[in-house]
Amino acid sequence: MMKEKRILKIMLKHKWWMIIHFIGSIGTAAFGAYLSIIVRDITNTAIALDLSGFWDILIMTAIFIVMYAFTHYMKEIFYAIFVRKVIKQLREEVYTGVMNRDMAKFESVNSGDYISALTNDIQLFKDQYLMGLAMIWDMITVIVFGVAVMLYLSWIVTLALLISSLALIVVQSVFGKPILKRTTKVSETLAAFTIRLKDFFTGFEVIKSYQMQKQSDEMFKKENDDVVNADFSLYNIHTLAGSLAMVVGFFLNVGVVFFSAYLIIIGVVDVGVMTAILIASGGIIGPISGLGHFIPMIAGTKEVRERLEGLMVETSMSEGTTVATFNRDIRVENVSYSYANSDQPAISEVSHTFEKNKKYVLIGKSGCGKTTLAKAVVGHFNELDGKIAYDSIDMNVLSRESVYKIPAMVHQDVYMFDADIESNIGLFKDYDASELNGAISASGVDLFLNEERTLKSAVGEDGANLSGGQKQRIAVARALIQNKPLLILDEGTSAVDKQTGNDIENRLLERDDLTLITITHSLDEQMLRKYDEIIYMEEGRIIEYGSFDDLVKQDGKFSTYLSA
Repeated sequence: MMKEKRILKIMLKHKWWMIIHFIGSIGTAAFGAYLSIIVRDITNTAIALDLSGFWDILIMTAIFIVMYAFTHYMKEIFYAIFVRKVIKQLREEVYTGVMNRDMAKFESVNSGDYISALTNDIQLFKDQYLMGLAMIWDMITVIVFGVAVMLYLSWIVTLALLISSLALIVVQSVFGKPILKRTTKVSETLAAFTIRLKDFFTGFEVIKSYQMQKQSDEMFKKENDDVVNADFSLYNIHTLAGSLAMVVGFFLNVGVVFFSAYLIIIGVVDVGVMTAILIASGGIIGPISGLGHFIPMIAGTKEVRERLEGLMVETSMSEGTTVATFNRDIRVENVSYSYANSDQPAISEVSHTFEKNKKYVLIGKSGCGKTTLAKAVVGHFNELDGKIAYDSIDMNVLSRESVYKIPAMVHQDVYMFDADIESNIGLFKDYDASELNGAISASGVDLFLNEERTLKSAVGEDGANLSGGQKQRIAVARALIQNKPLLILDEGTSAVDKQTGNDIENRLLERDDLTLITITHSLDEQMLRKYDEIIYMEEGRIIEYGSFDDLVKQDGKFSTYLSA
């Protein structure tokens, strides 16, 4: 369920900083309005040739300027503190929301889209929404105090000015929807640009190896054009709205000048009052024009805010409270699952029991559902048909966090953090020497450690300083050091030479305290005989299962696949 108005809750949590800013805005607006009175008095003093009064006003003005400067500085500092706290918490909650998604939901969105939300969208929220709110409050206070001073000076000029100012509001309101549309477009193009950049940098080796730099350059230029064009379009509509408002404001100011001059001629006001009216009216017309600019700008962030709210949403998975255990078995009962936008189920009515500490191997052609079945077993998917039970307890009533603590998966493509070897094994957690050495020895990591390459040696970005086999051994050590009872080797040795792959696999098969599920295309008979059970799959279904010798004797689908 969506956390309703979560952004608003974050802002209210830090409201006192903004309230102090608002109070400061009231102070600066009051000082600004009082400037009109000072101008009136100094004008009348000059006309009267009152030198004594001149010096009194000068001293008072100097004090006024110091107080105004201090108040303005403090209100801006408090606003900056408010923004810092809100943006910090917002970014943390968006990140937490993304990381709390179940695996299937996380993978349904390109990771570049998440990066764009945490960078581009939050920047838009800061620059347009938060700043817009602060500016609107500043302008409202300036208008209120300006109107108060204008009423004090001349109610008839004030009334005429307010009626005329309606034209400014009408002009700016016309641009509300275009600004919203263009702001959304900026967010979308920035997200697409971030995704494309991520693809290019991640696939740098492919781009170079397959001489596709021309194509990548063209795609980059297109995405870059889209970003700058969207940004220019938004800037253009803001400029157009501002320019029209400036024209209307200009005519309003001119109107105030002529109307005030007329009032002097007929003896209603004096020159000092007219001068003060001109100053005060400028302080009203500008902010009214600004309201027409910032209100649509804030409205334009609606979809950006909704996007951020959506990323802070808690996962909708069926989250239980019972702690998962794996003391006996994991049972899969009539489980089916289909990926999004797919008419065919990846696995269909699959049933099987995986007993603790036994060794299983899933075999079948690519696309037959092996990896999908393994992911289903470890709670990768939120919604699937059928039942998966850990020690006879339905996964739906289990805490998903406790389920995730049971398995470890080693994939063909092992991700390495840009840190040292030890950090990639322990994943930045502290382990004692015996635990670390045990994992290193059991995985064979010690085979490539020496005086030059130690546990403190950097692996480089995504393990660039390591061979495929070395990365695989680190991945296995990463799984073993956490003493997880279930390990899934998903084509985990297919990217390394046969000797290294067999060594890794044998080390895992020899562990009596480990349940192993290996996903492989390998038909190495000697290796397959070491598994307790071979599970042969076709088209998302388990066709046959049993020991190697039993399946060969059956002379069924597995035997046909083996001899093909």
